[in-house]
Amino acid sequence: MTAHFSQGSLTVLGTGSMLPGEPVSNTVLFEALRSCAGDTVARKARLLARQLGIESRHLSRRLDQDISSPRPDAPALCVAALQCAADEAGVELAALYYLIGHTATPHTLVPPNIAWVVERLGFEQPYLELRQACTGFANALQIACPMLNAAPPGNALAIVGSEVGSVYFRMDADFIDQEQLLNYVQMGDGAGAVILAAAGAGKEQIVSDMYMGHIGVDRQPGFYLDGGGSGAVECSHGVPRFRHDSQAVRRHGAGLYLAGLRAIEERGYAIDDFAFIIPHQANGHLARLLGDYLGIDAERIVVDADCLGNLGSAAIWVSFDRLRRSGRLRRGDKVLVLG
Repeated sequence: MTAHFSQGSLTVLGTGSMLPGEPVSNTVLFEALRSCAGDTVARKARLLARQLGIESRHLSRRLDQDISSPRPDAPALCVAALQCAADEAGVELAALYYLIGHTATPHTLVPPNIAWVVERLGFEQPYLELRQACTGFANALQIACPMLNAAPPGNALAIVGSEVGSVYFRMDADFIDQEQLLNYVQMGDGAGAVILAAAGAGKEQIVSDMYMGHIGVDRQPGFYLDGGGSGAVECSHGVPRFRHDSQAVRRHGAGLYLAGLRAIEERGYAIDDFAFIIPHQANGHLARLLGDYLGIDAERIVVDADCLGNLGSAAIWVSFDRLRRSGRLRRGDKVLVLG
């Protein structure tokens, strides 16, 4: 992997997150599945949940309807997460310099999800959206860093990642195959936000060594949405489906973590420099698995997937916010993010 590192660093002014409703336990999830698809499918879901180490998640959809509208919807989750971050930062959202959103499950394809967020906030400054799912946070930082460090002093911007992927699942026996069952068990909904300023803005928490890369071409996507785009406008199952090649993810997923580690080690860091590591939240067992591989205490690996599922675009920001609010961080601690 060739990693691109941004020049400079940023100051964290505040973070926030929002999850829809009460946690949905596996028991509730499996019962809804049994009602629409039968005992055999529910048993398969139970096995998958055990393998993934996921016990609950938050969902914007209803489970007693074949197709459900999200409540709260994606813009509402983003607004709430942004307001939470702004409250901690002590800033007015209307005063922000710029607003960056990223998601794979937008409120509408056009205008982008962030445009609906802007409308609800009455935000009058510029904004943009990235459609990059779980890697959106990294490219958002690549944009934010030079923008803020070139801006007049005193300016701040916000980044918000969100997903409401649960609505892309039909509670219908004809829709549910092994691939869709994996999505049903693994994914969760939510939004996470961060408010940033240029380095030296009076706060101690900084984001530095921001990098982005990829591990090669000539590979089929392990996870993609199969309908609604210009390359395939029709949706044969009534809704676009998230296609999930779990075997490809298993073969290549660990390589992403290792490439990220190599990039940061080449930067001069060692794994023991970091009090905590936040990996992409794909698996509730990840703390034990990654801890064993790296030879470090699993308590240093921040994993929320066991109780939140995989939040996609929101995953890193939500886990970052939860870590900051947990009381576990001490002055001088370094946190490594492996997205």
